Amino acid sequence: MTIFYPVPELMLNSKARFIQIINTASALAKTGADVKLLTGGSLNADALLNHYGLSKHPLLEVVFLPMIRKDEGAGVSIGMVFHAALVIYLARKRKDDGIIFVRHIKTARALMRFRMFCRMPVVFEAHEIFHLTTEKIRKRRRIYQHEADVYRACGAVVAITESLRTDLVKIFSLDGIPSVTIPDAVRGDMLTTAVPYEQRKFIFYVGGLYSYKGVDLLIKAMAALPDETLVIAGGGQRLDELRQMAFSMGLSARITFTGQLRHSDVCTYLKQAKIAVIPNLKESVSMYSSPLKMFEYMASNIPIVAADIPGIREVLTDGKTAVFFTPGDVQSLRAALKTLIERPEKAKEIAVAAHTLSKRFTYEHRAQRIIDFLSDTFYN
Repeated sequence: MTIFYPVPELMLNSKARFIQIINTASALAKTGADVKLLTGGSLNADALLNHYGLSKHPLLEVVFLPMIRKDEGAGVSIGMVFHAALVIYLARKRKDDGIIFVRHIKTARALMRFRMFCRMPVVFEAHEIFHLTTEKIRKRRRIYQHEADVYRACGAVVAITESLRTDLVKIFSLDGIPSVTIPDAVRGDMLTTAVPYEQRKFIFYVGGLYSYKGVDLLIKAMAALPDETLVIAGGGQRLDELRQMAFSMGLSARITFTGQLRHSDVCTYLKQAKIAVIPNLKESVSMYSSPLKMFEYMASNIPIVAADIPGIREVLTDGKTAVFFTPGDVQSLRAALKTLIERPEKAKEIAVAAHTLSKRFTYEHRAQRIIDFLSDTFYN
């Protein structure tokens, strides 16, 4: 099986989606698929893999296609440049056992429009429903139509949560299109012996700082935990705003903002955290989330406090592998944190249970499930 995996972005990035993409591609190759990761930029494959702590594999080929993007220094982003190069490449490299696996809706739509040249099935990996999560209200109808074009013409759908898959089937009438739920994952080498719980130091959050991520709520919760410190790892436009919020509340001495970190540095913090938090608000963009950090928290043997939202509930269980709180409720979040702070034995018990569960969610398991689904759908 040959899997063509187009990514119309620069891959040298610490954001969660790029970590998921490169590790999924690597694991697919290790599982036996011939993987062509098609992206842009001027790096070589070794530099890209080294950035993510991965080694070369004979079945993983990184192909760099022409791309014009603002983050490469251009004044504008022109998606058609990458898409044209992609279609030409796929037309030339078409394989009888080839499958195109894509998670970018615009790229998927471009492939649908020119599928007469590619002549391979397109599998769309869904992470959200864009017309429901966009803040551009005037564009919702157009975004819906773009999504409908993709879902109704693709060969199959892989969704990261069951709640997302269920809604996709309902909204876009996908009863006749094969679909499966395959959550995000964690690297197997993160399943290592952790620092003893008694030596761990701080409450930890890693991820985006968007308002729906609930970091503001976590900062507010710290006001009632005077003996605790918090480390927030993440960058972006709201970093200064959140720093100012912590300062205005008199919490600057107890809250550390690291800014954007390399993934290897995030792993260093994970080893020292005594509680990890997923504080997402109950908004549409969070409803389908399968946060990469959840699996990394689990693998790192950290007790988790998490907002009770569908994508998290599909993996974790309140009182067994995490402590849930009511999304958006600062009092509920404080109570959940205090439960683990005041009951260290319970915290260790929850951490061990989550760590054991995480062994079912490695990238190798994820890759095998993807390959099994693709084989059953297209070759049986």
